Amino acid sequence: MEIMDREINIYDYLQVVMKHRWTILTVFTVIFVSVLIFTFTATPVYQATARVIIEKDDPKVVSIQEVMTVDSSGLDYYQTQYRIIESRGVAREVIRRLKLGESEEFVPKPKDTFFANIGRSVSETIDSLESLMKTEKPAPQGGVVVDESEEESPLVTAFIGRIKVTPIRNSRLVDIGFEAKDPALSAKIANTLAQAYIDLNLETKLKATQNAMNWLNSRIDEERKKVEKAEQALLRYKEQHNIITDFSKDVESITAQKLAALNAQVIEAEAKRVEAETRYKQAIALQRTPEMLDSIPEVLNNDLIRQIKGMEVELYKRGSELSKKYGANHPQIVAIKNELATLHARKAEEVKRVINSLFNGYKVAQAREQSLKSSMDRQKGESFSLNAKAINYSVLKREAESTKEMYDLVIKRFKETSLTENIRTGNIRIVDPAEIPRSPVKPKKTQNTLLGLIVGLSLGIGLAFFLEYLDNTIKVPDDIKERLKIPYMGPVPAFKTTTDGNPGTPRKPQDDLVTLSLPKSTASESYRGIRTSILFSAADAAPRAILVASAAPSEGKTVTVSNLAVTMAQAGNRVLVVDCDMRRPRLHRVFNVPRDKGLSNILVGNCTIDQAIIHSAIPGMDIIPSGPVPPNPSEMLGSQNMTHFMQSVRDHYEMIILDSPPITAVTDTVILSRIVDGVLIVIRAGETHREIIKNGIGLLKAANARILGAILNGVEMGRDSYYYYQYYYYYYGEDGDRHKKVHRKKRAKSGYGSDKKEDPREKAARI
Repeated sequence: MEIMDREINIYDYLQVVMKHRWTILTVFTVIFVSVLIFTFTATPVYQATARVIIEKDDPKVVSIQEVMTVDSSGLDYYQTQYRIIESRGVAREVIRRLKLGESEEFVPKPKDTFFANIGRSVSETIDSLESLMKTEKPAPQGGVVVDESEEESPLVTAFIGRIKVTPIRNSRLVDIGFEAKDPALSAKIANTLAQAYIDLNLETKLKATQNAMNWLNSRIDEERKKVEKAEQALLRYKEQHNIITDFSKDVESITAQKLAALNAQVIEAEAKRVEAETRYKQAIALQRTPEMLDSIPEVLNNDLIRQIKGMEVELYKRGSELSKKYGANHPQIVAIKNELATLHARKAEEVKRVINSLFNGYKVAQAREQSLKSSMDRQKGESFSLNAKAINYSVLKREAESTKEMYDLVIKRFKETSLTENIRTGNIRIVDPAEIPRSPVKPKKTQNTLLGLIVGLSLGIGLAFFLEYLDNTIKVPDDIKERLKIPYMGPVPAFKTTTDGNPGTPRKPQDDLVTLSLPKSTASESYRGIRTSILFSAADAAPRAILVASAAPSEGKTVTVSNLAVTMAQAGNRVLVVDCDMRRPRLHRVFNVPRDKGLSNILVGNCTIDQAIIHSAIPGMDIIPSGPVPPNPSEMLGSQNMTHFMQSVRDHYEMIILDSPPITAVTDTVILSRIVDGVLIVIRAGETHREIIKNGIGLLKAANARILGAILNGVEMGRDSYYYYQYYYYYYGEDGDRHKKVHRKKRAKSGYGSDKKEDPREKAARI
């Protein structure tokens, strides 16, 4: 993709508009006139509007919000109401009330015209064919059933299309409008539509109430059966487990206190049993060592044992005193020993009795411990059983209570709903009924006219720029400089010859010599300007051998060659014009000379150069036609004979101009470009595509040809032309006076044309 460095300005857009002005005008006229015809011939449509208010909350007649609650504070509620207004149910109700199926507004009578009758005939024929192709279904018993919804569907759809629902911002007001051709009918339908919507809203609420009543009525029997079943289950459970009173928290606390007391007693009995067991086992262990028995508290604290110990102490004292006086066998000492023995025996029996007492105490403590543990286990079992009974009892009781509450609630809701069944109230009412409109809303003449004007201009200009975008031809000098990257030599305007004024006179090839027939015309002046550009195309010396070529056929090469040769000869140069187009030669026709002998004869050696040269009536200009068309033009033009021919004529002529076939068609032009001083490319403005020219230039550059530049041929130079609006140009009148066409706008910077004084070098060349 090429990147254009040239800045696009307003004049470029004006050029596009002027070039496609007829396209823009045609599109604008068609659209604008069509809009005007539609606007001023359309049947006027009137719109009547009824204003209603939709309250935020439903009026609270009785507390039945749980049955039919509606969140009317949200945006979705209002959007739903707007859609309900436009619903098919409301539309059918309005159609039924006003009998719109019989109105000509919606069901117009068929027109009794020729085309209408033909259309109806065709439609009936198509319907009959479709009915024959369809499989007939058996009619139900009792006759044919007609689906009314299918018949009314087009009417309902057309009716909904005319409804206009417009909510008023920041309020609960809504405008319900309806469009109709009859203003009175539009007001009537708008009011009926609002009332039908209100009635539908009330009927919906009443239907919901009735449905709630039916549902509540069916639930009453179900809930009653549930209550009876739950109460019977609770009664059987109480009888089965001998439950007289309800389980309360006091019963549970008493049971817990009993368990705590028994637990404390068990702990205490267990401690006493351990203590008694310890004392008994200690006494058993010390029984074999009587001297250690005194360490037992029960033995130590026994009164009898303490008395025996006191008596033993007294006997020991007496025995000690008597032993000092008497011997061991003394009767008194023996008596004391016998008393001591008796005391020891009594003490042993008392100790044994104490040990037995400890054993009995241990057994008693053990029995008490076991008894308390058994009591606590029984109490735990009773507590567990009581808890299980309490749980089951509570479950049955709660179920009975909940079913009873549900039954009571259903009874209450049924009574409340029955009270509101016949109360007609709602949250929607009409604020302003619709009035008969005085002026139509359609068609909007001013708006449609402005819209047609804007759309027509926009589409026309858009189409013009689209066509310009698709047009990839060379139109202005900037295209040559910026897109082709070659010098621009000048324009050649589209000119008229003397025979163009008479349509009955056929055009002759000689008429293309505009430099002879109209020497003071704009075209002649353009050829002189191109001649000057060629002469000064090189800094060191002007090119002497020039090849005039084009990328495609019919671009005006031969006419350019002929007129350039004439201007060169008029400038005092000896000019030779050679027709190198051996495929479709035309130069001999322009100068009206024979081509029996020409370049092909010279190259094959049938004649000499002097024999082929034709001296024209123009002083200083000779012509060598193409001669007979050979079978191999490319080989002949690329031969050494062609090179020798060019070397020979260079010595006798100051300017040699060669005419050639198109570059992209054959290789003749590329072959000739190597034996000339430069190539001049002719481009027909607005017709030759850039890619074709680029391909031709690429072929020439590949052959190392020197491209002098390009000229724009066939340029329209009129005041209304595309070319005129960017450039100035000069022309000479038939009376010899010099005139200057000046456009009222500033010209853009360009390489074509100039309003400066004539270049002295050009003036010298023309003279």
